Amino acid sequence: MSRGLRIALAIFAIALLARIGFQWWADDVQGEPLEDAPIAVASGGALDARIRLRVRDSYRMQLVFLIPPGGRERLRDLLAEPVPRHGPQVSEGVVVPLRWSLSEADSGRIVAQGEPRTEGLDAWNSDMFWRQAGSFAAPPGWYRLQVQATRPVPELAGVTTLINVGLRPKVSGSWQTEWAWFGRLLCVFLDPLMALAALLLTWLVGRRLWTARRAAAAPTPA
Repeated sequence: MSRGLRIALAIFAIALLARIGFQWWADDVQGEPLEDAPIAVASGGALDARIRLRVRDSYRMQLVFLIPPGGRERLRDLLAEPVPRHGPQVSEGVVVPLRWSLSEADSGRIVAQGEPRTEGLDAWNSDMFWRQAGSFAAPPGWYRLQVQATRPVPELAGVTTLINVGLRPKVSGSWQTEWAWFGRLLCVFLDPLMALAALLLTWLVGRRLWTARRAAAAPTPA
């Protein structure tokens, strides 16, 4: 194998390891601190969870409502249709009042808190609806997140409700998040080039091996 081909293989191996390392790092940076933890809002339930923030950034907390079989339209109306409240006042769907706090796991010092009257819908897909419940920013570390439904919401009996905490899309407050978003975008263009390079190197190596094998199998002149 020629020196140039060995150098090309070494460069490709380093690039491949860097690509795999970046993917692992970006997944860790952008991972959700709390993914779909159940809370019984119908009965005025609570959530007490230990979470880890990996970077100092802007996080959002959401209520997630799982759509029951055959109940999509009913649940959408419950969560989004205007509901009269004391005369002309209305809310967008049934209100889920919450009280939440984020405190340092070791010291117990509260770094963020709120009492939102959550209503309306922010997003949805074929399986679930999302509703904004709060936002906060804090340094990296371990925290205790406590969420309480301040009154029962019987209208949502039978509807599985979850709490989700993740980075706010398209809003970054740290260089790690910016590089993770930018790097993923760059990989959309780099990955096809790396695939082509892998095919080319495979062909070159195979051709070299085939040539060397033919040369070794050739009869030696008398």
